[in-house]
Amino acid sequence: MVRRWMLVGLLVLVAGCDSGGNSSPEPATVDALAQVRAAAAKTAGVPAHVTLSVPNVEVAGDTDPVGKALTLTVTTTADGKAVESKVRVVGDDAWRTLGSTYLPNIDPTKFIWFPTSDFATASLLHLGDTFDPAGIKGLSAAMTGATRTGEGTYTGKLDFTVAPAGVSRGLLPATAEQLEHHGGVSQSVPYEAAVDAQGYLTSLTVTLPTFASTATFSDFGKPAKIEKPGAAEVVEVPDGLRRLLSS
Repeated sequence: MVRRWMLVGLLVLVAGCDSGGNSSPEPATVDALAQVRAAAAKTAGVPAHVTLSVPNVEVAGDTDPVGKALTLTVTTTADGKAVESKVRVVGDDAWRTLGSTYLPNIDPTKFIWFPTSDFATASLLHLGDTFDPAGIKGLSAAMTGATRTGEGTYTGKLDFTVAPAGVSRGLLPATAEQLEHHGGVSQSVPYEAAVDAQGYLTSLTVTLPTFASTATFSDFGKPAKIEKPGAAEVVEVPDGLRRLLSS
């Protein structure tokens, strides 16, 4: 009798392991790095509200990579004084206000025009990609790993030496060489990311030894109404000054 029950048990075990599909398959392992990169690409591809923050600098505005438009307000604080400048891009035209200047005959509240193609270095932001002000496309390419720490939260490291050339960095140093001034950590920079239930990247914090840069994103897919400044809002400047500001 004992041998009979042992034989029955063995047959049940074999049936459960039968390759005919009677057993439930093991769930596939989720690639955390692929998830974060896919979320960054999804966020970078749609209109969104964006904020950027580092010590003494706050940025807030809207970007529309589909409509090729951008509007940002940049607030910098030094010696207890806050200075507000503005950035606006519509297609091939870009504008910025200086917020504060020692240049004579220049109203710092008026917009100065630039060709969008020359605007990357004219802005406080490192806009390798004008419509990716937080630089999430370049930063996601520099990610060397990701670990899921909770529901929609991840940590990992960035290697700026493998980031594509000419990408945005947001408020981070623009090159790996500049990062060397922050402790020589260009190949192992910690980050934290959050992804919502719809698969959008909602925040990205990159931590250097001397400061952290945080970007947040919301209002995905909501078109932003961004218009060119009116003539009364723009100040004409010599081409030489424009070139100086964009160098």
